[in-house]
Amino acid sequence: MTEQGSRESLGLLEGFEPAPKRKTEEPRAAPPPTPAAPGPKMVTLVAADETVSDITAGAMGNLTAVLSCRYAENRKITLRTEVHYPEEGAVWKVWLTVGSKREELHRRTDSREITISAKSPLPLTVEVEAPEGVRYKDRAEVILATSSPDGADAASLTFGWVTKQALLAIKSSRGYEREVADTILAKAEEHPGVVFSLLVPSAIRGYVFAEGMSIEGVTEMLKGIRKARGLVKGKTTLKEVEPLLAPKVTVEGFVEGAIVEIVSGPFKGEKARVKKIDQEKEQITVELIEAVVPIPVTVRGDHVRMVEKSGG
Repeated sequence: MTEQGSRESLGLLEGFEPAPKRKTEEPRAAPPPTPAAPGPKMVTLVAADETVSDITAGAMGNLTAVLSCRYAENRKITLRTEVHYPEEGAVWKVWLTVGSKREELHRRTDSREITISAKSPLPLTVEVEAPEGVRYKDRAEVILATSSPDGADAASLTFGWVTKQALLAIKSSRGYEREVADTILAKAEEHPGVVFSLLVPSAIRGYVFAEGMSIEGVTEMLKGIRKARGLVKGKTTLKEVEPLLAPKVTVEGFVEGAIVEIVSGPFKGEKARVKKIDQEKEQITVELIEAVVPIPVTVRGDHVRMVEKSGG
């Protein structure tokens, strides 16, 4: 019995898989420490306004930066300057003003030691003069960079100037504006890159406007042109010329029944009453007040002057 019972007991255990041993969990590794956020820079160099500006040939431009620090005491740092402009072109002139001290930068790369204070930010102004020989879209850059022996005071800023065309006024004999412009246009085709476009506004007599890169180049082109009296000193802008591009309405402000004075033509000095206004032709039909027989007379809008708008 005992032997049989032992066999039966063993038989009950046949095919039975023992429970798997529980694996011992390994301790989890601690997450890496979060890096501390970088603290505020002790020295900053920021532009006071813009960092890139347009400039015309022969003109000067300046951009300003502010250098400041967080140190409690005065600190000496190194200010480095790098000047870049096209090698094949004319030489740009560059000046640097630190606080109230202005000096011309004669070398492409230079450095100086300056003192900064947390109590008073230091203004830095860079001035450039574009030479007459620049080309369209030439670019000059001045890089300002600060440093210290321990490497803690690094800051940098880049200023840039891009050359653009200027609008120049050319004096001509009255009535010959178109002839002068046609001659300039013919020369411009032979010498590209000097004059880009020409404007002959009907609203102003005795002037031709040229869009070019250089006063020197346009002056040279005017030599030998009949009825051209030379270049007006200085430059203008498109905004100043825009009013000349729109035709002036000479009949604007006149109303039917108004009293006007004729200021030009055979009836000059006569007073008349407005009867009809033609906006398209810029003409006004009037009747002379002192005429025995009221005869309508049509005159240009700029040949009359308003006397009494109500007509009373």
